[in-house]
Amino acid sequence: RPPPPGSHTASHLDGDAAAAPMETGPQAGPSPCSTASHPPAVEDDFQFVLCEGCRQESPNLKLLTCLHTLCLECLSENKPVGQCPVCRTAIPQASGIPDMDNLLFSNLQARLNIYKKISNSGGPSCSRCRGEAVAVWCSECEEFLCTKCFDDHQWFFKKRSHEARRVEDLRAESAHRFLEDTRKSCNLFCSSPSHANQGHISSIYCKKCEKALCCSCALLDSQHAPFCDVRSETRRRQEELGTISRELKQKRSIFEATFTALQDEAARLEEAQREMRELIRQRVEQLVRLIRREEEELLGLVEARQEQGRRELARELQSMEGGLRRAGGGGR
Repeated sequence: RPPPPGSHTASHLDGDAAAAPMETGPQAGPSPCSTASHPPAVEDDFQFVLCEGCRQESPNLKLLTCLHTLCLECLSENKPVGQCPVCRTAIPQASGIPDMDNLLFSNLQARLNIYKKISNSGGPSCSRCRGEAVAVWCSECEEFLCTKCFDDHQWFFKKRSHEARRVEDLRAESAHRFLEDTRKSCNLFCSSPSHANQGHISSIYCKKCEKALCCSCALLDSQHAPFCDVRSETRRRQEELGTISRELKQKRSIFEATFTALQDEAARLEEAQREMRELIRQRVEQLVRLIRREEEELLGLVEARQEQGRRELARELQSMEGGLRRAGGGGR
């Protein structure tokens, strides 16, 4: 892969620029203000590479069939066993541990950790001598090198195009730029067990067993057929993933529209419930006022009748009292 714009290859650091790392080493790095501006962005922008269970970094990330990513610790502690702890989708493996590793997220975590070391105000130490201040990072060796170790590195790898960049230049970049610049292609090796760790590069893809093979395995093993070029299979898979990605985006748009409609419906129901409660409260208050008015009227009526009864009773008592006095006078 050709080096990205602005990067410094090993050849750029040789010759006229050989002394550049010494002249612009880590001791002349950017101000603390600029170095402290990147780590928070790293934490915010790359939360997706963390385990979706414990939200922590882990070298053992597993990719589930539901596309959730969880670490082995969360999967081991998961209850009930055999279900994704996020969405409860069934895990096909009886052990409850998926077979597929999420190498993409694991590699991104490793790259981000390198970037965090670079962005740290103290900076990393030389990966070889462990003592000197770092001047260069080699993306091929994935090592931090001081000026002296970098000179030895250049002599040893003088016939190879190792991409080396100044640490101060990397420190000034964003995490996104760092990941983009350090991305590199890799060879696909033969999947045959007999060729394990032998470096047989695959150029043929077997559609029957869905594995990449070297030329020897494809010619000698009659069970593998039909074949196709591994690059054409890669392009086909990329197109397939592109189609799936577009379909997922369409479905996401539909789901988002449905979700918005449901939210609006929930808000409408909440408003209707609030209005109904207010109407009930007003009606109850109205009924209470009517009942209290009727209560007052009934109490007034009772009081009037009692007052009338008391007056009639008083007249009768007065009449009886007069009759008794007259009867007493007649007896004398």
